Amino acid sequence: MAAAISRRSALAALGVGLGAALAGCDTARTPEESTAAPGPRQPDLTADPEPSPVSAPDSAELLLALARAQHLAATSRAITGAAGWRRTAHQQVQASLDEQVQVLEELLRAGNVPVPTLSPPTTNDGDAATATGPDGAASATGDGAPTTGGGPGDRARSTGDGSATTVSPADRATAQLGDLSRSCLLDVTPEVLGALTAVSAPNLPVLIAIAGQRGATAALFGAEPDWPDLTGPTDAAAAGLLSAYHPAVYGFEVLAARSRGDERAAYERVLDPLRQATRQITALAGDAAAPPPLGYGMPEGTDSAEGRARIAGDLTATLAPTIMAATQTFTGDLDAVTGTVRLLAQAVQLARPWTPMTGFPGLQVPGA
Repeated sequence: MAAAISRRSALAALGVGLGAALAGCDTARTPEESTAAPGPRQPDLTADPEPSPVSAPDSAELLLALARAQHLAATSRAITGAAGWRRTAHQQVQASLDEQVQVLEELLRAGNVPVPTLSPPTTNDGDAATATGPDGAASATGDGAPTTGGGPGDRARSTGDGSATTVSPADRATAQLGDLSRSCLLDVTPEVLGALTAVSAPNLPVLIAIAGQRGATAALFGAEPDWPDLTGPTDAAAAGLLSAYHPAVYGFEVLAARSRGDERAAYERVLDPLRQATRQITALAGDAAAPPPLGYGMPEGTDSAEGRARIAGDLTATLAPTIMAATQTFTGDLDAVTGTVRLLAQAVQLARPWTPMTGFPGLQVPGA
């Protein structure tokens, strides 16, 4: 059984990332709407209402995950003034973090684990604001592409008389969202992902999904994770991913061919990383990879921008649940855990123009 965890121990997780706290645990072993539509082999958090998956082996780890989610949710909620695409993205991130807090609390209570009520963290001015704050004065880039915030140019604006400097709400929010993204990087470091391999099979998908959301959040606001080379999953687990990646590549090729201008550029920005990931996954699958079909049927709608956007959403929606399908078997497999978190974070990022980010991408959470 997991060692008891004190409120002080839970608070120690704040600001250092979940995995850093997990690495120091005494135990050796032991989610608004889902990001994507449920897949045929998708792990289902609602399937077993019994408390056994969380009551003994991973209670300390889940408490630490809850403390980390509470901290990030409070930090995000203190950010106000985001404008343009950042405003919408911030709202999605806030909803995702709040969902993580709610679901983790429910899982722990279902396992008869006391859930501590933690005080909001003390933050510096602007360290963390509500996702529905005022728009502010600045506007987003025309193409909606995220840019890195936090530099001196983002934080201050001259008043013109050379004697004073003011900070617009939008510039302040840009810098704070950049800080939030860098904080999320702490949850996808090699040390963090290594610690996840010790989590028991029933709970591993939950923490992998959270890590994927954190990696996507980091990249969204300009702090791209420094992922290692993709070395897992392998064999049959990798081959299973191709059932979603091959149709997605084909579909986005068709969408790009049927569109023009900015619309085509948007599809091509998704197509290039999809092709690269598909090549890497195929190599990892080896002999287990079946040859792709010569073509796939495309649904109606490719003749209109609205129809193409709907198809793009459907294609990317299959990625996350497919990526998560085999994650209960990855306990002890560092390559599979690391590769899955990387692929999941990328899938959430690629889908976001058409599908909102959520707290547990690829999983069907209670109440979803």
